[in-house]
Amino acid sequence: MKVLVLGIGSMGLNHVKTLAQLKREGLVTEIYAVDIDKQRLNLAKNQGADLVFTNVNEVLQYKPELGIIAVPTNQHYETAKSLINHMDLLVEKPIAEKLSEALDLYRKARELGRKIFVGHIERFNPAYNALINEINNEEPTYVESIRIGLLKGDPSKYGNVLLDLGIHDIDLVLNIINEDEVRIMGKILRGDPIRTAWVMLEIGNIPYILHASWDYETRVRRLTILMKDRYYDTDLLNKFLYRNGTKHIIEGEDQLRRELVHVINALRGVERPIIDIADGIRALAVINAILTDQQIINLNEILK
Repeated sequence: MKVLVLGIGSMGLNHVKTLAQLKREGLVTEIYAVDIDKQRLNLAKNQGADLVFTNVNEVLQYKPELGIIAVPTNQHYETAKSLINHMDLLVEKPIAEKLSEALDLYRKARELGRKIFVGHIERFNPAYNALINEINNEEPTYVESIRIGLLKGDPSKYGNVLLDLGIHDIDLVLNIINEDEVRIMGKILRGDPIRTAWVMLEIGNIPYILHASWDYETRVRRLTILMKDRYYDTDLLNKFLYRNGTKHIIEGEDQLRRELVHVINALRGVERPIIDIADGIRALAVINAILTDQQIINLNEILK
């Protein structure tokens, strides 16, 4: 499979490195990199990119089959809207900065018969997958997530902390709680753009507390689930799962590698897509509701 990586920041470069591994294993045939910064393109070439370009139009003649969009969030929509005419896409989360943009991409992809995957990489976290297996489709009684750490870079490139960090946990929790009705029960949002957020939601009839912040030196990625007869505390960063206080170390394959192998296999028809544009839109719709002071949304109605 021929793969294009657009945007060679830290995440884009990680994609190139991982794709180079997959090329050695025969899953990828060609790797193309696009960025306006020639120094970054040199890094991409050193890490395994076959051809590099400063203009995305130059690469289209090589007919890449998958485009990975790793540009800043505010460029996701325009970039994806252009590339979807030529190839299937994996767009780093969030799918777009605005819900209306994401819905436009959804309609365009359906018209063209294209697939759009969203880079919610935590879906491939081995600790999260261990948690999912433990829960086994049972309904929680309470959910809480904490995702904090210092922001590295320009806040305008990430939109706000909910689009950058909070959306990860919203996606994970929506995947656990199979309900369409979401109520925003309360919120505290600080900063311009928002740097810290505390939000209380009710998904179906299950309370969920979200805390996301760019203002802590310590990095925490934690998801707590209370069931009727037990509780789980999941350390997504260090890959630990605590079951009723007992610590279990979870080992597994690198998340980005798992994500890319899955996307390639899904495009080949070998696997069913785990995180497509519809999932990305559901998570974005919750954030949109928080930011626009909506009290209740029905996620099933969003895509109709």
